[in-house]
Amino acid sequence: MWCLAWVFGILWRMTPTRSTLLFRVSDPNDSQAWREFVQLYEPLLMSYVRSRGVSEHDARDVVQEVFATLVRKLPGFQLDRTRGRFRTWLWRITQNAVTDWARKRGRRAAAERKAGAERNEAVLDEESPREWLVAHRRRVLEFVLQDVRQQTRDSTWACFEQHVLTGRSSSDVAAELGVSPNSVYVNASRVLARVREKCLEYEENLSAPS
Repeated sequence: MWCLAWVFGILWRMTPTRSTLLFRVSDPNDSQAWREFVQLYEPLLMSYVRSRGVSEHDARDVVQEVFATLVRKLPGFQLDRTRGRFRTWLWRITQNAVTDWARKRGRRAAAERKAGAERNEAVLDEESPREWLVAHRRRVLEFVLQDVRQQTRDSTWACFEQHVLTGRSSSDVAAELGVSPNSVYVNASRVLARVREKCLEYEENLSAPS
C-alpha cells in the first residue's frame, strides 16, 4: 500500500538524470522559466528566512536579494554532476543573504551562532543542514503535485490521491469510484510516474561558475 510518506521518499532515492528548468532559467530571455522558478522557490526561501528570525517584511527583502544574486549567477552555471547540487548552492546563497541582513542590523553575532549550530548538525547533503534538505524536497513534491494535478483528469487523479496519497486499498477505492481495482492501480501508477518524472526535473546537479 502506498502513502504520502512513500511518495516523499522518492525524492531521497532518485538519481538526477535530466536538465530542464535549471537549464532553461540560465537563459535570461526565458521569462516563462524564471516565473516557474520563482513559483517553485519563493515559498521555500520565505519559510527558511523567516525561520532564521527575520521578520516577514525583512524576509521579503532578503529573498529578493537571493533572487537578484541568482539572476546574476545562473547564466554562468553549467551542468556538472561531479560538482554538487543546486539546492546546496542555493542554501549557501540564502544563508549569506540572512547573514548580510543581520550584519546590517547589528545582529551578526546571533546569526553566526545560528549558522554555526547548523554546521554542527548531522549533514546529509554536501554541507547543507538537514532542515534545508527536507524543506527543499517537500517543496519540490508540493509544487509537482500541484502541477500534475492541473494536468490530470479528475477521475484519474482520484485514483492516485486515494490510493497513493491517502493509502487506501485499490479495492476500496475501486468500489467508491465505480471502477475495477486494476484501473485504480493503473491510473495511480501513471500519475505516480509523472510525479517522479517532474521531480527529477528539479533535482539536478550543477556547478557554480568559477
